[in-house]
Amino acid sequence: MKRLVMFELRKIMIPRVWISIAGSIALAIFCFVSFYPSGTDSLLVVNKEKPEAIAAHLGPIQPDLALKYAPRLKEEYAEDSAWPKEEKMKRILEQHYAGTAYMVDQFNRNLTELREQKVLMERQEPGSYALRDVTKKLSMLEEGKPRGFYVTEDWDLLHIFFSSSPGVGDLLIGLILVFALASLFSGEENYRMVALILSSKYGRLKIVAAKLLAGFIVTFVWVTLFYGICTLLACLPFGFVGWNAPLNSYFYFDETPYALTQLQGFAVKYAVTLLAACGLLLLTALISALCRSSLSSLGLAAFLVILPLFSLPGMLGKIISFLPSGVMVSRSLIEKYVSYNIFGIPILHLPLSILSVIIIGIIAIMLIPKAFERRLKV
Repeated sequence: MKRLVMFELRKIMIPRVWISIAGSIALAIFCFVSFYPSGTDSLLVVNKEKPEAIAAHLGPIQPDLALKYAPRLKEEYAEDSAWPKEEKMKRILEQHYAGTAYMVDQFNRNLTELREQKVLMERQEPGSYALRDVTKKLSMLEEGKPRGFYVTEDWDLLHIFFSSSPGVGDLLIGLILVFALASLFSGEENYRMVALILSSKYGRLKIVAAKLLAGFIVTFVWVTLFYGICTLLACLPFGFVGWNAPLNSYFYFDETPYALTQLQGFAVKYAVTLLAACGLLLLTALISALCRSSLSSLGLAAFLVILPLFSLPGMLGKIISFLPSGVMVSRSLIEKYVSYNIFGIPILHLPLSILSVIIIGIIAIMLIPKAFERRLKV
């Protein structure tokens, strides 16, 4: 079995796949390096130059400081100002603090409105799904880590690279995977393997298992390698500052229902992406098993990757969002509270997405051997 897997790995990792991987990594390097701060135009630089000043502000918002720095919000963007170095760093710190205080205040206002909405619904709609949904959302937001001021710009950039619309990082992962794996089954004619498979003493199921195992190895290594490199590019130059800050300290995640740190949130994102990538592998393998042409299987698999980037209305859009490629590029896994009515129970988007990928993967695994065997007989 080991020799079969190694043989399949050599067939997958051909020169053009290595070149595309290198190109993706080069693009990631360009994206991160081009956003590195220069001079004193970043809170990260202020943290490096004046750690004691930053340390005095870290944590939950201090009302007296928030009131003191509030006028800074009416001034020009501090990073773009032409003030002397010391004054510029001071204004960057104060403006960021005032902005965070405003964000926290807005969140608390929204939380108050949600509490009032719950009280009203308890009187008017007792036992309804809407009340259960509001109650769950409120309890999760109240149990979250206290929002406050933290230096997380390095982690923010990492989240933007993978989670903004479209998520460049996850899009690259999906495209490289289908590029490498689209000919997993459909390319056998090119290697003159059909006759060997039909007469193989190993059995067709064993060959299919070897192909899928090789695909899983490639998927795991590629996703882990790419996420690892991007994490180092974003955070290593700044000493991984803010890794233990609450995930909700970044405005993009200010309404996340999960009480996670920056590192924990990114680890969850990686784990879900890896699971979705495995689901994409299985769908790509199924397409490859059904198609004789590697070009056709590549086109169909690539279409699956880019399909979630289009905003389709109604039920069709929701179905697409639960495909492995849709889960991979989703913006609502841990960023905000998104729930679905499943038999009257509010289920969050994250567990539902995980379940959908597992179900799709199981169905694909069951269909791949039959699809490939049927194609060999044609």
